Amino acid sequence: MPDVSYRISLDYPRDPRTGDSFPGLWIGVGRLGTNSELEVQCHLDSGAELSLFDGQIARGIGLELQRGVVQAYGTSSGATLTARLHRVRLSHEELGHHELRVGFSEQPIARNLLGRDFFGLFQIGFWESQSRLLFSPEASSLDWCRCSSVRSPVRLRAPV
Repeated sequence: MPDVSYRISLDYPRDPRTGDSFPGLWIGVGRLGTNSELEVQCHLDSGAELSLFDGQIARGIGLELQRGVVQAYGTSSGATLTARLHRVRLSHEELGHHELRVGFSEQPIARNLLGRDFFGLFQIGFWESQSRLLFSPEASSLDWCRCSSVRSPVRLRAPV
């Protein structure tokens, strides 16, 4: 029977406009080689292959949006939007610092999305009834994940 342990447990954040909680994170997005970053609200989206951020964030951290490689993203409604790929640093107090190649949209978007490229850094669990996200670094990311305040593990057992 599968048995999964998680090292980090985080409350779902609340949307400042609506007060509703959602499975997501406030995460720092920074340009590589700098110490500055923007704190960005993101939704975790297992349907997104690649993470996607609003293009204004790229400009805000000093990236030239149009210098990135073009990447088309399909939406759940069937529309397509264009983004530019850039390598950035993603930071979170408990999840550490990670480099990831993410898309920055050329048109405004309603939500910043952390996709399966981000999921690949962790074992992620959604404890929906408790409005909590659960994380354990994947073995391949342990060398560079600095999880400073690790709490007691949360253990979940698959039902029989």
